[in-house]
Amino acid sequence: MKDSKTNSKPAGKALFLWLSTISLILLMVGVTALWYFISPRLHEFNEAFPFILLTALRIFFFFLVVGSLLVLLTAIFERNFIIAKFATHMFIRIMYPVCVFFGSLTGIPEEHIGESFVRVNDTFIRSLRKKFDPKNTLVLLPHCLQDTSCPIRITVDPSNCKRCMRCDIGKVLELCDEFGVDVSIATGGTLARKIIIDKKPKVIIAVACYRDLVSGIRDAYPIMTLGVFNLRPNGPCINTHVNIDTLRKALESVVIQPV
Repeated sequence: MKDSKTNSKPAGKALFLWLSTISLILLMVGVTALWYFISPRLHEFNEAFPFILLTALRIFFFFLVVGSLLVLLTAIFERNFIIAKFATHMFIRIMYPVCVFFGSLTGIPEEHIGESFVRVNDTFIRSLRKKFDPKNTLVLLPHCLQDTSCPIRITVDPSNCKRCMRCDIGKVLELCDEFGVDVSIATGGTLARKIIIDKKPKVIIAVACYRDLVSGIRDAYPIMTLGVFNLRPNGPCINTHVNIDTLRKALESVVIQPV
């Protein structure tokens, strides 16, 4: 069965940014409406308390708006506009499920939101203009890149690959040898988390479908994880591919290259 998403372009980062912005606006409107309804009751308990609470809400909204603007500017221009840690954390850990919920109400598929989220996350990483030593970099691959007819087990040790080039594993290994970075292959999220705990990388370049990339990015945080979508001409989780040029550009953006 062919994958319906094979030939479609992944959703751009604008989708997630729009959903995030609308969600934040709705949050402020909801909190303001709640304040309007409960403030008369608060005055009955204490005259000073409503003023203190309103001041706290104004400060909260101020930082929320400023943080959101910095995130939006970073995503649009791919420049680091001094994003506060709480803003990045909010968008990576909190805003995704909020956007999925809001998207479900408006008929936007979760896959499109996930693809857009990954692109926004990648923009955050590129905006830092920070590069890492190859020994602190991990390329994490899904086992579905391997040809299903191959008898060689490479999930335990990728170096077992004979590099026959029937699948993209050999091409990826050659590219990673060129950059001097470590490669691991995971059969699922549990093994991927174990690999990350054992190897302790400072930056990860993960190849996967949108669902695994989203969960991986959120689980690995604060470790920076750059996402590269796999290609699924035969459907999900079987004989998938990866664009080697895209993977090369990802490596070039975060890995210190030898002179």
